[in-house]
Amino acid sequence: MNIAVVEDSRSQAEVLKALLKSEGYQVEIFAQGRDCMEAVKTRSFDFFIIDWTLPDVGGDEVLKHIREHCGWEVPVMFCTARTEEESAADILRLGADDYIPKPIRYMEFMARVQSLLRRRHNARSNALRFGNIDVDLEGRRIRLGGVDVDLTQREFDLAVIFLRNVGRVLPRDELLANVWVREPDVDSRTVDTHASRLRKKLGLGGESGLMLSSVYGQGYRLDTVQPA
Repeated sequence: MNIAVVEDSRSQAEVLKALLKSEGYQVEIFAQGRDCMEAVKTRSFDFFIIDWTLPDVGGDEVLKHIREHCGWEVPVMFCTARTEEESAADILRLGADDYIPKPIRYMEFMARVQSLLRRRHNARSNALRFGNIDVDLEGRRIRLGGVDVDLTQREFDLAVIFLRNVGRVLPRDELLANVWVREPDVDSRTVDTHASRLRKKLGLGGESGLMLSSVYGQGYRLDTVQPA
C-alpha cells in the first residue's frame, strides 16, 4: 500500500508519515503539488493525502490531475484549515472522498484513512466503473454503455488490470506474468493482439472516455480523456 502525502510543512508531513508507517503503509512525501502531479505519470499510488493550500498550485488542480491520471477508484483525502461548511462542500464536490480539518487530530485522521481504505477494498472486491464501462468482477463480465461485451477470459483479465492501473505504464512482461502466468511460451505479441482487441471492443480509442496507448519500448498505459 503506497500513500502519497502532499504537504509543504515538513514537520506536519513527517508526523503523518510516521503515523502511516506505524500501520505498515509505504509513504512518499511531496512538498509541492506539481511534484506529485509529475510522479503519478510514472508511479502508482493507492491513496492521496493533500494539503488544500500548497505553495505552487491549488489543491483542486492536484485533485483534478489525480482523477485524470489515476481514475476515481483511488481515495483522496484533504487536510485543510478551511473548515467552514461551504469550503468543505466545495472540496467534496470537486471529487475528494473526505477531508479532515487542521489542526489534525491524529486518532481521527487514522480512523478516516482506514475507513476510506475499507470502502475502497469492498468496492474493488465487487465492481469497477470508469465512464460508461462497468465491470462485474464476480460475474466476470464487462458492460459498455449498459450492453454486455463479448470478451475471452484473457481479454477480461487484461481489461481489469488496465482499469485498475489507469495512468500507469504497464510493461508487457508484467502483463504476461499476470494474465498468462501458466503459459510460459506466450510472447509479447500476444499482449499486443489482446490490447488491440480490447481497444476496439471497449472503445479504448477515446470513445469511452479512456485511451489505451502503446508506450514505445515499455508497454501500455490507459488514460482518461474527454469522450470522442
